[in-house]
Amino acid sequence: MNPARTQAASTPSVHPSTRSVERDFRVDSLAVGMVVMLLMTILGRGIGFIRGMAFCRLMDDTDVGRWSMSFDFLTLITPVMLLGIPGVLPKFTEHFRIKGQLQLFVRRIAIGTIGCTLAFVLAMLIAPSWFSYAIFLQTQSDGLIYAVGVAVVGMIFYNFISDLNASLRQVRVVSLMQFIHGVGFTLLSVGWLLSGGEFIGVLWMFTLACVLATIPGNLSLKRNWRSAIRSAPMDRENAAEINQVSGDLRVGVMIKRLAPYAFALWMTNLIGNAFELVDRYMILHMLPIPDGLAPDLLASVKESIGQAAVGQYHSGRIIPMMLLSVAMMIAGVLMPYLSSDWEAKNWDAIKTRVGDVLLAVSTLFTMGSAFAILAGPFVFGVLLQGRYSDGMQLMPMALCFCIWNSLSMIGQCYLLTAEKGRSIAVAMAVGLVANLILNAVLIPTYGLTGAVTATLVAHGVTMTAIWFAMAVYDYPARAELPILSALPLTLLVSPWLAVIVTGTLAWFIWRDENKRTRLYECLPERLRSRLAF
Repeated sequence: MNPARTQAASTPSVHPSTRSVERDFRVDSLAVGMVVMLLMTILGRGIGFIRGMAFCRLMDDTDVGRWSMSFDFLTLITPVMLLGIPGVLPKFTEHFRIKGQLQLFVRRIAIGTIGCTLAFVLAMLIAPSWFSYAIFLQTQSDGLIYAVGVAVVGMIFYNFISDLNASLRQVRVVSLMQFIHGVGFTLLSVGWLLSGGEFIGVLWMFTLACVLATIPGNLSLKRNWRSAIRSAPMDRENAAEINQVSGDLRVGVMIKRLAPYAFALWMTNLIGNAFELVDRYMILHMLPIPDGLAPDLLASVKESIGQAAVGQYHSGRIIPMMLLSVAMMIAGVLMPYLSSDWEAKNWDAIKTRVGDVLLAVSTLFTMGSAFAILAGPFVFGVLLQGRYSDGMQLMPMALCFCIWNSLSMIGQCYLLTAEKGRSIAVAMAVGLVANLILNAVLIPTYGLTGAVTATLVAHGVTMTAIWFAMAVYDYPARAELPILSALPLTLLVSPWLAVIVTGTLAWFIWRDENKRTRLYECLPERLRSRLAF
């Protein structure tokens, strides 16, 4: 189904009997949605940057390291623990909406999500000490572990409402939710720390921000749900063909339809989460420690040195992780539109959308990263009071591998749309093995620098494997992908070189009439009417 077909009076050929239904259920176009999302994200991430700086100043290295491990656990364990169930929303919401079975589909996905969440909460209540070791590699208070558990529940609730709105292509609502979450968490957490609050309170503030951020999403669902579940006559014509393949929505039939996709997504999340955590866990275990320490001090010194190193690593990843979070939002916005094109069998539109987004991510992220490196002395020397010099030295490599990771995420959207998720899991497994081997070799000799170098190379391996899988499944093999992949490497040479090369590439992009036309269509209609093109 083409996204434009659900917009009011989107084309003169729409039969009059369908217009009243289509006028009820409106979706944001991908171009407008991307622009709104990027603007809100830039503002929200700017506030998030302030929060990261405040955390580094208001907490010591050990607490910063504990926050890094806690946040990684929050963001990485939830998709694995949920067995990939909510992850089917962006792919299959449109599929079941045009069949008139959206309400039952979403209800069953919600039941599965709630069941997995309750099982996880029960496990944390029964074995807090096990989770303490899994997250922090040392014993923590039960209160801290319970706070992590409540934060996981809050994040699941927030993500479910956000994913459901995104799957209905309500991009502006999702952007508002993300903005409220970022701003709310910043104000609440920094206020808590300034008032003398302890680290555990930061997790409670995170949970509260998740709940507050769901308000616009819930209001949007309440306002649009009836029109969303009502299938337009033109959709019912398309549904006849789909029903021949998919059958009805009995539980067994639905599981058979969704299980391969959900399992592939679950495997991808599981391997991806291990990929993201392996460097920090290996830093804690394998980082070289000073010689000559007394045996009774060895264990405690090793823990403190490892957590402080993770804190330094966290500081160098503040800006790179902002880029990665933007890429995750872009992928989340892009996926429902690709799924809609898939249902309409509009294969060329899928490839064009993916190519345009890859181009935009590589050029904009590389240019932004170059300016971030140039601002590094002020950020680390003034804002962070010179306490995180290692983080500043590692930031260019962290920026490079976060851009590569972002490009891989967009490539994964193409493979997930084509229901080839297993190839993603294979590609990430290859990268994970490379990461483990390289970290084991480099950390004992080169310490923190070795860990970041290993992660950089492993991300390059994963990205290359994703490109190969895309080519196998009919994505056009062009010189564009190697160029976009190599562009972030200029950051390792010089930020000024990155600016020059990226600017030159942007000029050649602008000279391409087709790309220029699609870029022009992203502008608001009023602005378009005033510009000569």
